[in-house]
Amino acid sequence: MTGAVAGGLLLTPPPAHADYHDTRIRSTTINNGKPIVLGTSNAVSVTVPAVTEIYDDSGGVATIDAQLRSVGGGYFFTFLEGPASQNMTCVQTTATTSTCTGTAVVHQHSLDNASAGRQVQLRIFGYVYDGGQYLLYSDPAHNVPLLKQTTLATADATPEPVRKDGTLTVAGKLTQPNWSAWDVAGNRPAVGYGGQPVRLQFQKSGSTTWSTVKTVTSASDGTLKTTATATASGAWRWSYAGSGTSAASVSGGDSVTLLKVAKLTVDASPEPVAKGGKLTVTGS
Repeated sequence: MTGAVAGGLLLTPPPAHADYHDTRIRSTTINNGKPIVLGTSNAVSVTVPAVTEIYDDSGGVATIDAQLRSVGGGYFFTFLEGPASQNMTCVQTTATTSTCTGTAVVHQHSLDNASAGRQVQLRIFGYVYDGGQYLLYSDPAHNVPLLKQTTLATADATPEPVRKDGTLTVAGKLTQPNWSAWDVAGNRPAVGYGGQPVRLQFQKSGSTTWSTVKTVTSASDGTLKTTATATASGAWRWSYAGSGTSAASVSGGDSVTLLKVAKLTVDASPEPVAKGGKLTVTGS
């Protein structure tokens, strides 16, 4: 007889199971493969879709709890939306493969400065139909970065209008959120982002193309200021390519018109003329 008797009860050993370690993630897509970007407003959240393909030969996924979390630092993590043990919808597509989909809503309270620039992974755990338990992480190649949203103030070019080949002074400011602080309104404060290369760009009137005139490094408080030569009427703007912790941004443009210079022709005759003589002067 299988089992043992204790206190008059028959204790039966647990049934034999298939290999508990045969469950694995084949592929994952987080936020459609794009960075997750958040700014300063606590009222603005970001919806992040997640899809993962799971291999298991037991007949499929019975329960699943999924969360997004930062890798290597920071305390960012958030569970996907939905009930416990079922916060992804899993559909068995083959005898050994299930495709699971879900959505996370990322809020400001989930963030800190140490999380900026970290890769975000999908972590899933639960049970498959043979009773096996799994704890799996997305492949690092399928993770996406968590970035701060940057803002560039609209470029301010002076003087306006300006003479052709005159000198313009162009100002601006680059900011990013401080994810480790709160303001009185419950938002993350915007702070100057210093030491960053920002391109000054120009678009000639009638054109659709922006060209880079020069690159300026933002001051410690994020301010930008430089001079440029006004060779044509058009718009000026700032463009930031982003960094390892912050997303790219572009400012609004400031249109500057060149002063119209009138051409005056003067003709005086006769030439030469005696001292005290009479000249006739005409112009156009």
